[in-house]
Amino acid sequence: MSFWTGTQWEQDAPASTPRRSSHLRHVAEVVAEGTLVALLVTGLVAGTAFAARTRTADIQLAGVDSRLSADAEPSLGSAVFFDVVVPSNVNNPRVVVNCYQGDELVYGEGGSVGQATGDGSDSLGYSGFLLGGGGSTWKDRGGEADCVATLFYYSQKAGKQTFNALDSTSFHAGA
Repeated sequence: MSFWTGTQWEQDAPASTPRRSSHLRHVAEVVAEGTLVALLVTGLVAGTAFAARTRTADIQLAGVDSRLSADAEPSLGSAVFFDVVVPSNVNNPRVVVNCYQGDELVYGEGGSVGQATGDGSDSLGYSGFLLGGGGSTWKDRGGEADCVATLFYYSQKAGKQTFNALDSTSFHAGA
């Protein structure tokens, strides 16, 4: 085909024919594309696994006696249960419940996460924390108390055992 340049007619250059890539180059491109897809999938799976491993620790009052409701009000002699979330990189997590009248510790009890949740997984068969326990200053004295449940684990640092609090929740317990 030809075209006018403004002064004369010129012939178009023939259209170039696309070069076919070699079979080897095509195979290399397919392998590279497959590798990229595999890396993306691996990254997605690894990212999901990492996110699950690093979930945030949490403890919340879940129920009192047989009432599984955070609205139920605990009191001296009540069994309390907790919703607990533990990061999977924490070994042997524990829960401690401490209750105070003013600044004085009147009751304290520690146990497993299974005891705290009451899910039946405690190795000693405990289910929940009995506020006041079998014997405590609080049980002897009576009255109300302010309580704190702490999710924690122990570790070793420089040859010494360390207490590592992950999360805590506070609640008031009636008489």
